[in-house]
Amino acid sequence: MTVTTPLTISTSRPAPFPLPAGRTALIIIDMQRDFVLPSGYGAVQCPSPEIFAQVASLIHPCLDALRAARHLGMTVVHTREGHVPDLSDCPKTKLDRQIHANKRHILCIGDEGPMGRLLVRGSYGHDIVDELKPRRDEVVLDKPGKGSFYNTDLHEILVSRGITHLLFCGVTAECCVASTFREANDHGFECCVLQDCTGGFNGTIVSATMDMFCAYDGLLGYASTSKAVVSIAAAHSADALAQLEPPVASLPLALNPLHASYVSEAKSVTDVITSIYDSLDESIFASLTPRGTALAQAAKLDADKTVDIDGTRDVPLFHGVPFASTPEFTPSATILSQITSEGGIYLGTVVSPYALLTANKTTYILTTVDHSSSLPSSVSAYVTTKGSLSTTGITLPSPSTSTITILALSVLDARSLWASLLRLPNPAPEPLFQHFRDRPIISVDYRGFEVGGIRYTVASPSNATFGKKVEEIFAKNGMLPGRKVPGEKACSALSTAAKLAASPESVMMLEKNPTSSISALDTVKNIHALESAKAVFTKAFESGIDSPDVLVAPLSSEIMSGILALGVCGVVAHGDVVFVGAKGVDARILDAGVLSQM
Repeated sequence: MTVTTPLTISTSRPAPFPLPAGRTALIIIDMQRDFVLPSGYGAVQCPSPEIFAQVASLIHPCLDALRAARHLGMTVVHTREGHVPDLSDCPKTKLDRQIHANKRHILCIGDEGPMGRLLVRGSYGHDIVDELKPRRDEVVLDKPGKGSFYNTDLHEILVSRGITHLLFCGVTAECCVASTFREANDHGFECCVLQDCTGGFNGTIVSATMDMFCAYDGLLGYASTSKAVVSIAAAHSADALAQLEPPVASLPLALNPLHASYVSEAKSVTDVITSIYDSLDESIFASLTPRGTALAQAAKLDADKTVDIDGTRDVPLFHGVPFASTPEFTPSATILSQITSEGGIYLGTVVSPYALLTANKTTYILTTVDHSSSLPSSVSAYVTTKGSLSTTGITLPSPSTSTITILALSVLDARSLWASLLRLPNPAPEPLFQHFRDRPIISVDYRGFEVGGIRYTVASPSNATFGKKVEEIFAKNGMLPGRKVPGEKACSALSTAAKLAASPESVMMLEKNPTSSISALDTVKNIHALESAKAVFTKAFESGIDSPDVLVAPLSSEIMSGILALGVCGVVAHGDVVFVGAKGVDARILDAGVLSQM
């Protein structure tokens, strides 16, 4: 079950620290063999065996915090500090200072130690200690610096899951924990360090660091202990802080309930896949994965009996999750292999995607096809920002504008897939790929939309019926309280982009009609005009407190064409309501879509 009123650490300093459901994560920093085992990098750095033993003793309180977080259903992130084998990502200040500034160091970063090369990715010593071994549905983040946000995807990993509140533990307090805590505060997260779960090599500095975190009435954040979190876990049911599930979560193939049933072994993958094939309408498939092939994959997954340190079954989030695609996805598509590598069962390509979803025969369908007509009210669609996911191996209807759309029975399920795909290896990023680190970072509102509210503008204010529906979604007493703001420039740019995309001289139309006699000059003018519309659209979302967080529009061919032409993201919920955002703000739009379905 989940709770809508935040659980709270009442004993934290300088004030109680809330743990909002679906928005709280535990960050375990650098609990690696290299830092906490006697033959690693930390032992080399430490001047005293007694002091190092105190650091190594942090494993057990960290395990207590991890067990409590898992019980409560929090997101868990494990970080690992280390460098690529050639040390090209290791700043010379970091490397040279250790070599030259302190003559007692006999081994330095990159040198061969008892557990392999020190702080080098892939070495035995670089990995997490066995007691805290990450589950396969938890995030492992490799970082080259002391701070966990520097040159990593941590911000996007957290916001893609709707996280606003962070609990910290790990090593060392004065270095990597302090650096990450400060970074997180700058990014807008509410932060609380668990003091008994962190330590370092100088007790005076560690004590001062703990006081600094919560000084000046919480200038940087809060401080508490693992005992407080363990006490909360003991008093509440499992998954009390997991994502709030929409009503469709009761359906048998909704992601989180399905995953939970596999972990508890209440269901087997073989039983789920057999049930799907027993009543499958093969006429809606262009190419169906043979029953025997799917069941062989299911049997292999069922045979995987990996467990964590407490004997709980450890499976990836997409273990046994059925999914399909439309025919433009070839068997070699990168995104298909990404999902199957996490345990997904690919059913094949479908010509009637809505029919498969509404019949509860799949969790996801991937497509690049324009969905300009009204979707069934039970189907949600998430149009990803152009370039955010790999389209390698997909025959795009329009290479310049087409992007991957995730169809699911809830926006929450769509968000979960996207959040997981962000952290999976992408072996061949295409030229249009734009990493999230290349985009502006949007500060987190720790209050969440359900408290902080959302600024929205409506693209069709003259449509009274649609306007009433929007007002109901953003009702003050609902899960998504909102404030309506002017948004004429954003609406105009969206409309302009749709018209430019439909013009005969546009690149999109020429891709459909390559033998056209349109002059190159006319096409260049169209491209320039479209770039101008993109700039206006982006600027409209960055104009201060009266600019919209989201543009809300009725589903239509013009709206979808505008979204694709601008290369921005959109979420379709409630059958015909489209939430549109600027390029790269997918997490914010997904949050709005998730809360609108509560």
